[in-house]
Amino acid sequence: MENYDVVKKDFNEISDIVEDRWNHNNCYFKNIVKYLSEDNEVILEIGCGKGELSNLLAKKSDHVIAVDLADRMIEKAISQYGYKNIDFVSKNILDMEFEENSLDAIVTTATAHHLPYEWLLLFALRTLKPRGKLIILDLYKVNTFTDMLLNLLAVIPNMFMNIVHNKKIKSGDEHSREVWKRHGEHDTYMTLEEMHMLVQKYLPGAVIRRKLFWRYLMIWEK
Repeated sequence: MENYDVVKKDFNEISDIVEDRWNHNNCYFKNIVKYLSEDNEVILEIGCGKGELSNLLAKKSDHVIAVDLADRMIEKAISQYGYKNIDFVSKNILDMEFEENSLDAIVTTATAHHLPYEWLLLFALRTLKPRGKLIILDLYKVNTFTDMLLNLLAVIPNMFMNIVHNKKIKSGDEHSREVWKRHGEHDTYMTLEEMHMLVQKYLPGAVIRRKLFWRYLMIWEK
């Protein structure tokens, strides 16, 4: 069972870290928004952080509801993007209520592993409009030889992208790496096989694609 007090504390501390220009999440943001149509009324983002992806989603929708557990993340998001068509909400998504068939898209990055996965799939099934989309970018548990091989192959491209975009070999500085390492010690992930089984049970037709930088991308259209 996730301890959300700990998660909130971790991400409030992480909110003070000066982020690199390029990281393993935002390198996929433009790819994510390509899956969205241009005529959305409401998009929900779960785990919006400082609002970088929220800003892109706002160009694809009349209204974005951007939710994050960490209040300091939300404060920083509002300070940068609060003038746009985005409602930034500091709350646990599990405590929020949404009407059936009310959302054009649900987008979440590096947050799904903090949620009950079955709940997330059923939540999308209930709240998305017909033809609405669930888009999940998240980490997975290394379980097979293929997982290990592809993760190893990502090391060199990761160094290259850090040098090109961040002018250094490693992501972050010593302090930020320590904060992320400490947070990661109580993170748990599902294997791709486990996710495939759950997704096919509740959302047949969903597609899960392994991504290079230790992530997977799941797309489902209702």
